[in-house]
Amino acid sequence: MSADAGVDLPGMARRALDAFAESASRRRDRDSLMDNAFAALFDLYRTATPAQLRSPAGLEFNATLAELLVSGNNPARLSLYVVRSQTAAENGQHEAYRPACWRRSMLELLGEEFVPWRDFLSPVDLEAVARVDEALVEVAGNARPVSDEEVPAWVPESHWWWWEPARQRGEDVPDVPEPRDSGTLDAVAD
Repeated sequence: MSADAGVDLPGMARRALDAFAESASRRRDRDSLMDNAFAALFDLYRTATPAQLRSPAGLEFNATLAELLVSGNNPARLSLYVVRSQTAAENGQHEAYRPACWRRSMLELLGEEFVPWRDFLSPVDLEAVARVDEALVEVAGNARPVSDEEVPAWVPESHWWWWEPARQRGEDVPDVPEPRDSGTLDAVAD
């Protein structure tokens, strides 16, 4: 990834990789290490253009990230992140729907923009992501509304869960897709 004037994309990429490497190697601070890694990856996502993410340097970054995601403590930490995302979604009507949306979006960005889920999530975790989506739909009707002002400007319309409470109430929402059927959850057959 090349740096634009004033933007240190290589440095941001290095910080993201360092954060995932630290998560892989350290034994303590499971939640904070993964949160820090996602924050560094999110900073990179927000700063880089799609062309930069798909450049040779971006693809090299993705390959290194893929190795880190399956090394050391990261598989267990990612599994815990998915489980905690499911818990947040299931409790969305009580503890606020927005944090559950945020966690789900971080998973989506990782899998869509950097490394496909099938390359680092276990079959159990892949099924759990589908359960996160089901829980978001289930609790959306009783969740505190997420106003348009609360939906971050960076959120792509494909992240339908942000608008699900309003959609269920019959309100006008951006042209977002309906909650998707995740299809088969058989990692071997897919």
